[in-house]
Amino acid sequence: MALNFVYEPAKKSVLSRIAAALNYFFCIIGVFVCLIAAFALWHKEAPLSFKENTALRLSFDTDLYEDRPSDLAGALTFGNPPTVADVVLGLNRAAKDPKITALVGYLPSLDLSLAQIQEIRDAIIAFGETGKRTVVFAPSFGEMGGGLGAYYLASAFKEIHMQPTGEVGVAGVSVESPYFRKALEKIGVHPSFGARYEYKTGADSLTAEKMSAAERENLKELIDGFLTQAAADIGKARAIPAERMKKILTDGPYFADTTLNMRLVDKTGYIDALEDEVREQYADMADFFDYAYATEPRPSAKDDVFALIPAIGTIQTGDSVFGGGAYASVLGTATFSGNLRDAADDETVKAIIVRLDSPGGGYIPSDTMWRELNYVKSVKNKPVVCSIASMAASGGYFISLGCDAVFAEPSAITGSIGVFGGKMVFKNLLAKLDIAVSSVNVGKNAGLISPAADFTPEQRKFFEQSLDRVYADFTAKVAERRGFDAKKLDKIARGRVFTGAQAVENGLIDGIGGLTQALEKAAELSGVKVPLPLIEYPIQPTRFEMLSDFLMSGKLKTTGIVPKFKSLLKRDFRVFFDGFSVEK
Repeated sequence: MALNFVYEPAKKSVLSRIAAALNYFFCIIGVFVCLIAAFALWHKEAPLSFKENTALRLSFDTDLYEDRPSDLAGALTFGNPPTVADVVLGLNRAAKDPKITALVGYLPSLDLSLAQIQEIRDAIIAFGETGKRTVVFAPSFGEMGGGLGAYYLASAFKEIHMQPTGEVGVAGVSVESPYFRKALEKIGVHPSFGARYEYKTGADSLTAEKMSAAERENLKELIDGFLTQAAADIGKARAIPAERMKKILTDGPYFADTTLNMRLVDKTGYIDALEDEVREQYADMADFFDYAYATEPRPSAKDDVFALIPAIGTIQTGDSVFGGGAYASVLGTATFSGNLRDAADDETVKAIIVRLDSPGGGYIPSDTMWRELNYVKSVKNKPVVCSIASMAASGGYFISLGCDAVFAEPSAITGSIGVFGGKMVFKNLLAKLDIAVSSVNVGKNAGLISPAADFTPEQRKFFEQSLDRVYADFTAKVAERRGFDAKKLDKIARGRVFTGAQAVENGLIDGIGGLTQALEKAAELSGVKVPLPLIEYPIQPTRFEMLSDFLMSGKLKTTGIVPKFKSLLKRDFRVFFDGFSVEK
């Protein structure tokens, strides 16, 4: 009898088939990426050129950030957004460029903090002071109010045009603070927090039933500072006395026909009429962001530079996460320290400018970043200048203490030298829902941060000591860096929040200004005659590099997606400003 053996291949599992399909997919993607890269190298885009007598069109409906995403998911979410630095430095270059003879602003909407408005506003004024024309058009400056920020920015232009149906929606500043204590009690949630001291009101929305006298006092000082500064600046631009302008800013809104007689607006009309006029008067009208990109400095690897390191977000241990703003982003110790040390080790980097925009965060990571800045200054002997974007409060101010000099716009938010902390206790809520919690604790303080029970007396004692320890260290560092005695320290600490102008008066920072002033200070400290080219550090990866990183690692980071959701849970809901925001 003959035996016939038939070979039958083993059947592949479903997972094996999926893995093979993914393998083929990524191979095809890899080939596609290589073809794109080869084409990009072969077909280089011709550099943009600009005609004599060119007007630049700057539209403010473009979202402006303080940094950019550096991974594929973040780039897909946000694109490659322009920054406030791009606008300020681009305007500075345009002011010196003889081919550029006008700036045409378009203000359909605005999403900038008051400090960012002031920094861009200063750059527009400097552009106009060279003798070049500046004109802005807005359909309306807010509707039923909410237009203070937009009109403040518009006042930097020599000519203001508005649609006949529009409004100048300046109506003062409104602050509303919801308090949730009674609502939380009704559902059985007890906020167990502590603070140092009465002006440190970050947890008051959870623990209090109404605004405290200290917070009301502090907010009134801030609001009066904002309005006084805005009135002085707008009044100077529109040739209206500051006191009269302050009354105008609080008595609105105003319809278009009224604003002409009040000298708030120069002309009413429509955008097409202004654009037709510009095209007749100038050889070309180019997009501002195209100009800014085409003219940005591109030094060689051997050229000396200044490094710009963004420090944006809530301060935490670990990696930074781009989310689009100070509250939505994470400022991580690992990312910041790594960037700082890389810049310090780079021999072509002669000074470092830290662009800081942070509401605060963890004490220990704040201390870590403070130490890294001192290391760069003392060991690497490189000047570090801090430029506050919108805010450097609490832990953000803590970080700034490590810099050689700190600059902020008059309406930036800083200070808040204090600490608060605690936990939400859900014990009564769990009981209402008939949810039992069993635990095994080895150690008297093992359940210290448990949300199922409040602090024991012994745990409360430790918690209060911890707050005292953090406050003592924070204030000691402030006193040493700023030369304050105990009396002066008590006056500016205890959680008080200051505007940039108030911070200069009280010796908390070194001067008023933005990136332009920070660059000048960096040049002075590094011993160069004029500021060197400012380069983002680390250099932003290209889309190809981001995609390559994704294909090589096989991991798609959630930068720019998850933070937006997380920010909804973490945002401080207590303060709402009418007409502008403290943070972007």
